[in-house]
Amino acid sequence: MAANDRTMAISLGSSRRRKRGEMLFRFESFCQPGYPASLPGGGAFRDNVRALLGLAHLEAGAQGETRCWSFQLELHRHPPTVVRLFVVEEEVGASPQRQCHLCRHVGWGRNLICTKRFHFVLPKRELPVEADGLNYGINHGPEKPSKGTATSRDHLLHGVVHINGFGHLVALHGFEGGSDFIAGHQIMDLWDRICAALNVRMVSLVDTARKGQMELRLLHGVAYGDTWFGRWGYRFGRPSYGVALQWYQQSLHTLQSVPLCVLVPHLSCFSQDLPVVVTKYQAISGHKLLNLGDLLRFMLELRTRLPATSVTAMDYRGIMSEASCRWSAKRVDMAARAVVDALRRTEPPARWVTRQEVRDAARAYIGDTGLLDFVLKSLGNHIVGNYVVRRAMNPVTKVLEYCLEDVSSVLPAAGSVPSCGGKVRVRFQLTRAQLMRDLAHLYRHVLKEPSQALTTGAFGAIPVAVRMVLDTKHFVKDYHEGFAPINSVGVGHAHINLCCTLLVRDGSPELVAPYETVTLPAHATVGELKWEAQRVFREMYLGLRTFTAESVVGLGVSQDACPVLGLIDVGSAVVVEGAVGEQEDEALAADEGIPPGNEVTAVSEGGSDGERVVDCACGADDDDGERMACCDICEAWQHTRCAGIKDADDVPHVFVCSRCDNDVLSFPPLA
Repeated sequence: MAANDRTMAISLGSSRRRKRGEMLFRFESFCQPGYPASLPGGGAFRDNVRALLGLAHLEAGAQGETRCWSFQLELHRHPPTVVRLFVVEEEVGASPQRQCHLCRHVGWGRNLICTKRFHFVLPKRELPVEADGLNYGINHGPEKPSKGTATSRDHLLHGVVHINGFGHLVALHGFEGGSDFIAGHQIMDLWDRICAALNVRMVSLVDTARKGQMELRLLHGVAYGDTWFGRWGYRFGRPSYGVALQWYQQSLHTLQSVPLCVLVPHLSCFSQDLPVVVTKYQAISGHKLLNLGDLLRFMLELRTRLPATSVTAMDYRGIMSEASCRWSAKRVDMAARAVVDALRRTEPPARWVTRQEVRDAARAYIGDTGLLDFVLKSLGNHIVGNYVVRRAMNPVTKVLEYCLEDVSSVLPAAGSVPSCGGKVRVRFQLTRAQLMRDLAHLYRHVLKEPSQALTTGAFGAIPVAVRMVLDTKHFVKDYHEGFAPINSVGVGHAHINLCCTLLVRDGSPELVAPYETVTLPAHATVGELKWEAQRVFREMYLGLRTFTAESVVGLGVSQDACPVLGLIDVGSAVVVEGAVGEQEDEALAADEGIPPGNEVTAVSEGGSDGERVVDCACGADDDDGERMACCDICEAWQHTRCAGIKDADDVPHVFVCSRCDNDVLSFPPLA
């Protein structure tokens, strides 16, 4: 294993040696309930991940105490497409960075430092991993604001979970991020299934996802009132730049509610294109678009139903040659024209109509339902008379829909339809590429870089609201939300699960352990409960490696030989009291391979920042992950942006905050 302050990598064996005898798992169903293994629903992450890794291939290249496993995930069978998911077990005690800055930034700085982290990595390319090793490091050093989510841009997915079940999504890259086969939502589905199956507690992420030049947290927020990650249950995590949840929600509501009837006249004052864009999509929509949120939401939903650039439209008479066609050409022609007539009568024109609506309208003219169903199944980008019948699945309702495109309005000249074997090349009036250009145009001129007309008067709140939405980046999913930790005790069970925590006597104030699940045999005694709790917490947390359990709060020492069942009430929390011995840092560091002088005495993720004071003009009083500078006089930290330092500029060697600067200026002159 090679490691430094910024990157860690593990060398792997050759692919030929690794792939021999490996199991192949389905990508789309990996970690669904019962696949590839049945994991106990109430089991702790530390136990579930071990059970899952029992099915993985242990990499031959793993060295020392750092172990790596891999799963082969099959995307497609024809053509065969396989990707490899790596899982790296990081020994935190031997890591160059024991503390997790991601925990500190999301507000989990009080969490105790765990003994292990598990990295879930899906590389973009497998061959470079074979040659150069698998990079699983996370940037811990100070840096200028990044342009992307990932610190490792060679991964489609990089998630890290501490052994106590708290995790972070570090990197996610779909097609725009370099993926050849997998879309971003497929990768996100995989990550969410893994976290749910392994009973992860909470997962955080920093949302800097983009679609081209558009920030998705702003675009998707205005359209749907939530981040793109919200569809998987991620919610507002913590304030950045002092933006609280209430302000974030109010900013989204303000941007969504901008009325189009007021916006369009202002747009026409400085642009002729923007009013045309708004009017075009208002005409296409089958319902009224009243505000900016309605418009952006309709455009995003319409995008998935449009051809990317152009499509090959077939003459509909080609469906008559299909083996399943048992009707005469005359009857097929009559049914196809009945479908077109039904679509022509829709109001407004060019509206998408559900299959059931088209079928019901055409039934008035076609009595043979088998013929009608055959034609509806076969028509899709086919030319019937002067129209192209388009068919697409509605991404929201998952219902098949149809629409007409006038051939005469999209071909060079009516009657001059180039044909070759019944095929013609038709460039539709509205393609996905054109819609994305329109969307980017609106995003830039209404939200990101509004003109002077949209920053004053009634629209003066737009730039302020946009800034607050963009400043909100931390989102968290609580996988245990709505599930209270309860004990599983009862007659007839082979094992019992107890929810335990520690009360450390005369210990550091940072030593506040969370509740952990402790599994015992049903006939276990109180003494065995103490020993098992001691073992679990020692193995999980670096600061508790010398913890000694002495008693269970509420039970006397004389009851150590008594069975737990009957003494522990169902639903109650078990508190084990004890003490932490002297941490033999040098001996422990030697055992873990840490160079002398490099020992870390902090026991919590934010322990080294206990005396760090954040006092920024924006209201922030804690490290939120944004770039900060420390005043050389009062030693208070504040955001560089709030201090007037541009993101592209370096922090000056000598920095004085505005408060200290004013105090210096108020000093009386020297005599």
